[in-house]
Amino acid sequence: MSRNKLLFVAVLAASVYTWPGVAAADLAAGLSAYQSGDYATALKELKPLVDAGDVGATNTLAVMYAHGRGVPKDTNKAISLYRLAAEAGNIDAQFNLATMYSSGTGVAKSLETAAIWFRKAADGGDAASQRMLGIMYFDGLGVAKDRAVAAMWFRKGADRGDTASQRRLGEMFAYGQGIEKDEVAGAGQLSKAAAGGDAMAQFQYGWMLANGIGVAKDQTASVSWWRKSAEQGNAGARFGMGTLYEYGTGVEKDAKEAAQWYRQAVDQGHATAQNNLGTLYERGLGVRQDQLEAARLYELSARQGDGDGQRNLARLYRDGVGVRADAVVAYAWLNLAASADEPNKHALAEREQIAARLSRDQVVEGQRLSREWKPGQAMGKSKLKPVLMAEQAPPSMQLTQASFTGRFPARPEGQPGVTTCNTRCENSTCYRTYDSGKQVEYQARKKWNPVTNRFDWDAGTC
Repeated sequence: MSRNKLLFVAVLAASVYTWPGVAAADLAAGLSAYQSGDYATALKELKPLVDAGDVGATNTLAVMYAHGRGVPKDTNKAISLYRLAAEAGNIDAQFNLATMYSSGTGVAKSLETAAIWFRKAADGGDAASQRMLGIMYFDGLGVAKDRAVAAMWFRKGADRGDTASQRRLGEMFAYGQGIEKDEVAGAGQLSKAAAGGDAMAQFQYGWMLANGIGVAKDQTASVSWWRKSAEQGNAGARFGMGTLYEYGTGVEKDAKEAAQWYRQAVDQGHATAQNNLGTLYERGLGVRQDQLEAARLYELSARQGDGDGQRNLARLYRDGVGVRADAVVAYAWLNLAASADEPNKHALAEREQIAARLSRDQVVEGQRLSREWKPGQAMGKSKLKPVLMAEQAPPSMQLTQASFTGRFPARPEGQPGVTTCNTRCENSTCYRTYDSGKQVEYQARKKWNPVTNRFDWDAGTC
């Protein structure tokens, strides 16, 4: 332990505990031993003080029993010791007892009782307890929901330097959560929390800098904060770093670096990162091209309810890429993608395009699959044999050529040495009229759009 840390322990003992002389020295020695992991010595020094009624030593011994450090783990013993010290006014014991009640560890879970003990510690100036009370009032846990009161407690914790309190208060200001929206104040609190090392605040403050919300726009600073957050393990920031490198926003474009950041977020279960990494594997950018891996990643994303992941997985089922082709399953995933919390903008049109080629029974089966699907689960099995799109003739093919007259665009004027044409498309089905008068119906090709991060239909040139 450093000299400064030992000095802190000694000052703490002198300022909080009343045992003079040898007792204070024994407490300092016990705390020092505990901090260094020498639990046998800590127990030896602390036990006599506990027997003598020292509340600080009592709280520390309770921690040892709660975690089985130097003594057999005994949550009942820990609760008893915490309560003894908490009732005697020890703030740390009050906080610890509150956490035991909030989690139901060693005692029947009671958020109401937890709130009582958090309040006692918060009134004593404990920043962590002030933050916990803020959370409880924000969500109505054990107390009546009251966002204004929550903001008051977050502010108390923030003023005492608690970074999590600063972040929560910043979020309330930035998004107007129960208090008047003030993006400047929100950015101010988030910047403090970010500087204090709070990973989530670093991510959020970086986002505000990137978009110029509540603070002057600064892409370079935004990248710096996202990187700090990502290096601490924040999944959202890791995903964000992936997007920056994929599109070259604020950094040099690097698909391989993007894939590495996406992979880290994927390993943490980030649904959008799963989708984006899937697109890199499908296209072979920054990674080896691997349609099976793309399908696996889209599936992970789709199961979490991500509309983009569901739409991309549907494309693979429609085209038989990386999975066994089945238009009914493709319809089911597109049905979900079109109605997701954040719907994919192409899903509705693509669903209708597939539906136009399916029989009534096939559409009904696709709707059953999507209706019975539950978040986190794979799509159920179709009761029908796999339906291949190539075998499903579009309704237009059943019509006579004369019926297309109104769909073809006007004939363009000819130009010497150049073939000209006019083209009109309905989803992927295009109608083209050449300057020679020839009329052609054809299917547009899929082409990757790096701006929208999606495959779009490309009608091609004349």
